[in-house]
Amino acid sequence: MPKVIEVCFRFAQPGELPAGRIADIRPGPDGGTIHVLIEPGHATQRLLDEFTAQQASMMATGQWYRAPDTPENRIHHRRVLHAAWQLTPAEAFPTGSLLLSMERPQRHVWLVHEGHASPVLAADMTWMLTKMVRNEIWITRGTGGDTGQDAPG
Repeated sequence: MPKVIEVCFRFAQPGELPAGRIADIRPGPDGGTIHVLIEPGHATQRLLDEFTAQQASMMATGQWYRAPDTPENRIHHRRVLHAAWQLTPAEAFPTGSLLLSMERPQRHVWLVHEGHASPVLAADMTWMLTKMVRNEIWITRGTGGDTGQDAPG
């Protein structure tokens, strides 16, 4: 089983983000954590808490995992090559939810409740997440209709 990675979304402290950036994704020193830093004013604390909780579940259950860079994993049928945040109207969400996760072949989209993240943050996160999944090998386990090829190579 791949090592469980923990993801923590939080507001950045003054001077913690690179100049001109409103978000950053940083691996922890042990390789087992990922910190997502957000400039205050571009998201609500409630959204950051919901992202942290959802990501914890996705990583702990092995729904998402980082796989070794091998020829087989580079062409794995469940490799993620695009990841995005998409701002979505409130009526699309179940009562009390700010975040929905959608998987498509080689693509993962988080629908984010409008008003809880700025459009510039959604664009920045889409750019950073897509860069991350293309620079590393991220695999999703998915559900149903599988051929049993979900284990990393």
